[in-house]
Amino acid sequence: MRKTTQTPKTKKYKEETIVTDGIQIRVGIWPGNKQTIVCLHGLSGNLYSMKPLAEQLNRLGYKVLSYDLRGRGKSEKPNSGYGFQNHIKDLKGIIAHYKIKNPIFFAHSFGCMIALRYAILYPEVAKAMILMDGGGLLSLPKRIQVLKVLKQSFERLDVIYPEVSEYLKLIKNSPLVPRWSKEIEEYFRLELHKTDSGYVCHMPGFVMEEELKEMGGSMNFSNIIKYFFQDPKRVISKIKENKFLEFEKIKSPTLILRATEMNLFPNDDLLPKTSFNTMLKSIPNSQGKEIKTNHYGILFDKIKDRDDTIQNFLQELKKI
Repeated sequence: MRKTTQTPKTKKYKEETIVTDGIQIRVGIWPGNKQTIVCLHGLSGNLYSMKPLAEQLNRLGYKVLSYDLRGRGKSEKPNSGYGFQNHIKDLKGIIAHYKIKNPIFFAHSFGCMIALRYAILYPEVAKAMILMDGGGLLSLPKRIQVLKVLKQSFERLDVIYPEVSEYLKLIKNSPLVPRWSKEIEEYFRLELHKTDSGYVCHMPGFVMEEELKEMGGSMNFSNIIKYFFQDPKRVISKIKENKFLEFEKIKSPTLILRATEMNLFPNDDLLPKTSFNTMLKSIPNSQGKEIKTNHYGILFDKIKDRDDTIQNFLQELKKI
């Protein structure tokens, strides 16, 4: 089952819907002759999150795929069935569907967590990984701090905006977005889905809640306590699952980029320096680079240092 559309702006770019693990997944494809790069977006992102960087890589000749995680964008939004194991199944299905041999994973934030877990579970599959500001193991206090940063992004979910301009004004005034640009504006326009009464963000609030529950959290701190009393074993189990990763099992060359600047308040980095160093120490064939921007700037800003580091890393892969 496949539904294909062609965007008017870029003739060779296309989107289509495939079915993997019984779920419809929306995929954007930039054809190319070089190695296939598979993009994995952040927690509340969608396939367009990676569009500016995907287009850069495509201009270098790489075939690039970016897809909406289940529950986001134009992918199916089941009532349940979220968490890393289900995202891993979807990624495995995409690789199988497109017959991708040795993909390069290019991930941001939550997408890094999926890529890392996939590389640990299937160490022979990925040729390499590029991880942007995510994937580190966090202490409980740091997780709570991260939730405080993310909470501002939760506020836009399930809200109906009469006009696109109202949504853009909200985003433009957010301290999470360091510098407004046409790329950022285009992305947030594409975030919106038309409804009978206006526009709504592509990701329903219940999906965010289900994802956080799978990590032992919630959009609301009071719910964490409620979930704990309802099923303490499950909550503790989920927290433990996300407290330890067997980084040493990863065989793929890995580039880790860390954003150094604050998001809302000092020391609220989503990939702390200690977590960054632990990843570099534990992942056998890894290298790292700190980028002077914040969690969202590393994705959307024009940053020569980031782009050069990624390009050099990809060039080195050719020698392997």
